[in-house]
Amino acid sequence: MTSTLVTDYTSQDWKDLVAEGKRATGSEGSAQFKLGDLGLTLVPLPPKGKRLPMKAYKLLANFAEEVGQDAERFEQYRLCAGAWPKGKRNKDVCWTVHYLLSHHPDRFMMINHPPLHRRTGTNRWTVDGARRVLGQKIHVPESIEEQLRQIEDLLDDEQVAVQVVERAMRREPVLRQVAKKPHVRESFNRAQTEEIREAHETTRKRPEVRRLDEQSEVLRVLGLCHAFAHGIGRTLPGLHLAELSDDAQDSIREGLQRVSAAVEWTEHVLRTGSTDMDEALARLIEGET
Repeated sequence: MTSTLVTDYTSQDWKDLVAEGKRATGSEGSAQFKLGDLGLTLVPLPPKGKRLPMKAYKLLANFAEEVGQDAERFEQYRLCAGAWPKGKRNKDVCWTVHYLLSHHPDRFMMINHPPLHRRTGTNRWTVDGARRVLGQKIHVPESIEEQLRQIEDLLDDEQVAVQVVERAMRREPVLRQVAKKPHVRESFNRAQTEEIREAHETTRKRPEVRRLDEQSEVLRVLGLCHAFAHGIGRTLPGLHLAELSDDAQDSIREGLQRVSAAVEWTEHVLRTGSTDMDEALARLIEGET
């Protein structure tokens, strides 16, 4: 066996260490079940639907303290032992797996039919295997989906998520693969458009920009007023409106009504800030019959 910063093991070294670990795990599980059985001797499980009196919990806590055990952990041993009668326990499976499966209605069948362990290609119970069967969060993911779920937990922090995405985008192959996905491009474009819109809104709220916008709007309206007044002032002296036919004069009056309506609507906008226009007014200003 050669040693470096991380010990390199031969295949046989690894097998020997694993075998020793399994023996230690079995011994540990035996001790935990033995403590649980002692707890059941002190205080058996109550009938379903019944609760233990407080003096029973006090007795268990006192015993745990006497033998140097944490009271809460000792109670877990007791409850697990109660869920697994001695004849139903599997000595080749660690106590933690028994504990995780202790509330499952099919635990007695399941404990003897372990799931496939992908890394070794064998059927065996592991703590993560039990969590996987129960739909709980696992510590060592095996599939891509499980790896993604683990990453998503880290990405719950927005600051972490931003840095992860930014670093991933620095990798050209990753960037190209992501860019090929239409929904990703669409989401990015939507976010970019929203960012630009919010930036424009923020800019418009700045006092100096608001003053410029105000001046621009005033000049546009005054320009329209000036164009009409100047045009009328220069044009009317050269016309002979009084000599026009009744139909011609009526046409001019219709035009003046449109102008008056537009002026009144502008006054309304100045007072209320509302630019809504009903259909009749819209048709009048547009000159539609």
